[in-house]
Amino acid sequence: MGLCNGVDVEKLVGAIEGVKSDPANGALVFRVKSKWHGGFRATHTTERVTVGRDTTEHLINHNVNSDEPTTILGADTGISPSEMLITALGACLSVGYAANAAGMGINIEELDFDIEYVGDLQGFMNLNNVRPGATEIRVKTHIKADAPAEKLKELHDYVNSHSPQWDSIANPVKVTSQLVVK
Repeated sequence: MGLCNGVDVEKLVGAIEGVKSDPANGALVFRVKSKWHGGFRATHTTERVTVGRDTTEHLINHNVNSDEPTTILGADTGISPSEMLITALGACLSVGYAANAAGMGINIEELDFDIEYVGDLQGFMNLNNVRPGATEIRVKTHIKADAPAEKLKELHDYVNSHSPQWDSIANPVKVTSQLVVK
């Protein structure tokens, strides 16, 4: 089978079969530690990952710095939380296209996304009963691959309907929060 789009197709099929045979193998838990640095600045560091019954450490812990642009009173030292959200969507779509195209035997030559987050600061400021989150997220996918347009449309629709981050943004997710006073 080999590699397609940088994906080991044999391992991909093996992972799918492993989850088919025991759905518990598909359980996921990702963890991130976030630390505030004053103003709107923070650093977010990856921690352990649980897949199925196995919990492992990353080969290296990855850090992402966040802040707000100066126009929203930040120092613009990192990516904004809203940009992080749509970055996560773009990253997830990249994974979805690479894996599913490989499974369909489609070789991708080029793939990129234009993603827009549309919202309103009134919600964050508790003004005029406006919701604080995004009101719309727009994704435009650009792809060049060795498949006809109708096959790429099938891939596109499949990836969008099976993207974990798309689903998490588009549908209600239980979110809990616990306060620990030091």
